[in-house]
Amino acid sequence: MEANVARPPSLARIATKYGLIQGVVGFLLFLVVAMTGMTQSWLTSSVNIILLAVLIVLAHREFKKANEGVMSYGRGVGLGTLLTVIASVLSSILLFIYVGFINPGYPAAALKAQRAVLEARGMTGAQLDQALSMTGAMLTPTGIVITSLISGVVVGFIVALVVSAFTKCNDPRAVI
Repeated sequence: MEANVARPPSLARIATKYGLIQGVVGFLLFLVVAMTGMTQSWLTSSVNIILLAVLIVLAHREFKKANEGVMSYGRGVGLGTLLTVIASVLSSILLFIYVGFINPGYPAAALKAQRAVLEARGMTGAQLDQALSMTGAMLTPTGIVITSLISGVVVGFIVALVVSAFTKCNDPRAVI
């Protein structure tokens, strides 16, 4: 009879844990911005990226702890990317629920705010109408979900590439 040996947590389980945290916190950050009347800016994007980087580092630390301190660059990128995909899917679902059912007036308010920003930059006439028509297409519940998913995964993959370069720890016993 074999003794029950605790298996280390899988890469998917670690990515799911930290991805769920990132998805919820990212959505809460969006809610704070939306409810205070602020607009998405470089500051809110930076806070979200820093939070993502910290969570990827924590996920890498947990993975290495469970695997004798070893994590290849590829595993680190894979873990960070999977974490980001999970976070992006969760936050996109929450965004869809919020924009589609809880606050269906959000897209119109966001478009109005975008108009004010563009007018402040001096944009008028046909150029303004064209920019707002493209923005309006992205500010539907479906458009918000699609752009959120794509941008979340792309930015997350880039963050995972960078973070993994610093957190990787190759197996010293490996023969090259």
